[in-house]
Order: sequence, then C-alpha cells, then structure tokens
Amino acid sequence: MVSRTAERPADQPRANVMGSTGRMGGIPLFVAIFIIGLFIPLFIFLGPLRLSVYRVVLFLLFFPALFRLLNGLAGRMRLPDFCVIGICVWSSISLTVIHGIGPMVESIGILWIETLGAYLVGRVYIRTPDAFHATIRLLFWLGMLMLPFAIVEAVTSRNLVLELFGKIGPTLSHVSADMGGRLGLNRVQGPFDHPILFGVVIGSLVGLSYYVLGYGRSAIKRILRALMAALTAGLSLSSGPMIAIMTQIYLIIWDGIFQSYIKRWYAIIVLAILGFIVIDILSNRTPFHVIATYIAFSPQTAYGRILIWTHGVQNILSNPLFGLGLNDWQRPAWMTSSIDMFWIVGAIRHGIVVWVLWILLFFSIFLKVAFSKGLNTRLQDYRTGYLITLFGLFLAGWTVHFWNASFVFFMFLLGSGLWMTESASDEVVDVEPQEGSRAVGYSRFPPRSTGRAEAR
Repeated sequence: MVSRTAERPADQPRANVMGSTGRMGGIPLFVAIFIIGLFIPLFIFLGPLRLSVYRVVLFLLFFPALFRLLNGLAGRMRLPDFCVIGICVWSSISLTVIHGIGPMVESIGILWIETLGAYLVGRVYIRTPDAFHATIRLLFWLGMLMLPFAIVEAVTSRNLVLELFGKIGPTLSHVSADMGGRLGLNRVQGPFDHPILFGVVIGSLVGLSYYVLGYGRSAIKRILRALMAALTAGLSLSSGPMIAIMTQIYLIIWDGIFQSYIKRWYAIIVLAILGFIVIDILSNRTPFHVIATYIAFSPQTAYGRILIWTHGVQNILSNPLFGLGLNDWQRPAWMTSSIDMFWIVGAIRHGIVVWVLWILLFFSIFLKVAFSKGLNTRLQDYRTGYLITLFGLFLAGWTVHFWNASFVFFMFLLGSGLWMTESASDEVVDVEPQEGSRAVGYSRFPPRSTGRAEAR
C-alpha cells in the first residue's frame, strides 16, 4: 500500500486535552459527554421513561441545537435537514393515526430526540476539521478501551463492562445472555444491547481511524489503528458488522493500490455493476440471494435475511401509507419477530414515505460529500474515511437493525460530516469561540495548499 506519510500541516494543530473553557479535546464538553454516554450502559427511570446518559444529553441539547439550525448559525439548511425532520413528522403522524396520540406521546418524543436530536448534535456542533478529528479520536480511544474487556468476554463469556456498571445502577444486564459461540469464542456484547451493535459501532471506526487519525502519519501507524478497530469489532462474531469491516478494508486497499489513478472510484463502481450483471446471468438465483449467501456466517442466517426482505416488502406494500406502527408484522408463524434489516424497518412501521426519506437522507449526504470541490489534501483524506465508513454502514444496514445507542451513533455520524459540503467562502459562527478570541466567525476550511487538489 502506498504510504501517505507527511508532516503535520500548519492547519492541524495538536489539540490540548482541554483546549478552552467548556471544551474537551477540541469539541464542546457536552458533545464529548454525549459520545462517552454511548458507551455507558447505565439508566435512570422517570416513571415508564428510561433515560440513558446519551438520552439525557440529547434532551438538554435538542432545542438549543434546533434553534441554531433554524437560525442559520450552522450554515443554511440543506436537503438532509429536511429529510430528517420529514422522517420524524411522518413517523409521528403514522403512530398517531394507528395508535392514537395518548399512548404514543412517549414514543413520539423519544423518536424525535433520538432521530433529529442525535443528527443535530453532529450537524450543529461538529463544524470544523479539528472538531471532526477530535470526535473520531475520542470514539477510537473509547473503542480501544473496550478491547481488553472484549477479549475477556470472548474467552470467558463474562461481560465485565455490564458487571462493573451493574454495581452502580440499572444496566443492560437484563438483555445480557449467552448469545451462542462462533469459531470457538463467545460473541462480545460489551456495553451495547447485542453483539451486532458492538460490532457495528466499533467496526465503523476502521475507515475513519485510517484516514482521519492516520492523516500525516506513517503507513504502519495508519494500518495498525485500522486493524485494532477491526479486531475489536470482529469479536462480535456477527456477519453484519463483518460486512462493514471487510468493505472498509477492501476500499482502503483499493485506494492505496490505485492512488495515482484519479478515476479509481468510478472504476470500482463500474466493476461492481459488471459483477452484479455477471452474477445475474450465470446464476439461477438473484444477485441478492447469491450475495446474501456468501456474506452470512451460515446458510441459515442468509436464508433468514432473504425471508425478512421478502416478507418485509410484502408488509410495506400492504400498508403503504402509514405502515403498521408498533404492531407486529405479518410473517410465517415459525419466523422470529426480529427484523434484522435497518433499511426496511422504518417503511414497515411508518410507510413508503419514510422509506423514501431514509434513502434520500443517506444519499443526499453521501453524494454531496463525495462531489465536494476544492478540498485540500487533509480534507480529501477526511472525506474518503467518512465515505468509506458510511458505505460500510449502508451495507451492514441490509443485514442488521440499528437501535438504541447504535442508532443514535448512526444519526450523529450522518450529521457530523455535512460541514465537508460547505464552500470555502461560507462563514459560520463557531459553536464556542476559543477563549480570548474576538472573532465571531471563521472560514469553513483552513488555508488550501497551492494548486487545485485532486478530487477523490
């Protein structure tokens, strides 16, 4: 792989542990608490309402963040902003129509807090390259903090994370159970609801750690960090996260080998389309069936995903306007009630409108970031890592469902990369200006290097 070794650029100062008042490692303190809270499986109960650390932070930040968005303090509103709001609005209408407003007040409130609220935290408070770098760095080291606990859990089946937090208060111990072993090891759950979610969250750091944390570092350091994230996430022993991990690794290798070829990303898209066509011609099964078979841990897992898709789409077409709400979906009696496919769950619950909005949300961010112009070398690497991670999560979402902390993490990640789509001339107000600074705003990007940067 081609080394990208470079000196630390002038626009990338090393952040202090506490850079300024109210900041931690380059990001607002409350955002850091929110990120840390994703890894803390503690709860408090207010009547029937279960509050986790990240939910408390989202409750506190929701209206301030929404105010900043609506008032243009985080740049002008964009298509993804309207998509997220539309998802929340239509989902709320769906729940009200099907179940009535009274029983759904709590569910609708949590829907808005975890969907729009988590998106806004990333969208509004992660606004600069330094803040993005600090965010990924914090996530990476939280993931590495899980590694020794994950190894113990994989070998002994003891979830020490939940055991330790269980001595403080209510935790996820009620869902901690023997998930079954694979490859001679136990599946690692860590601080999340399920091993799949542990793998999804930690596995998403492979591309980001390689490109964002690895920028300006030697190839060995870049590869080591990516492999550490992959190893930790791989202990979940779940096919969905493994899809995301292997996709990121393959794309990193592709980028390294063909770094000098400007059209490399167009080339891989063409190859993927050709591969799809060849499979369709040569196989007596659909490409979806073939791919699902080879990416799953077992034929039973692959068959289950195919059945979920088949019966899930039937439910969507049978209830196209408002979906089923929180009612059980229609399927053969012997099938599990779990819908392990994130990209169709919203449509089953709330109808085709929400399905369209979810797909539009993802690709409006992905494509806009992908075709951003005028990025310097540092931001090109940040963009590549961000897009590789999103693509891995997109594929994983067809085999797993994101819920609770993993869903909130996904929404936060979607919002945290939109600053890359803003032009260099955009002026935005900093969330929390550096202490002693009289400036109320600054350019979106640091000074560019001489000459036009290569577009990735």
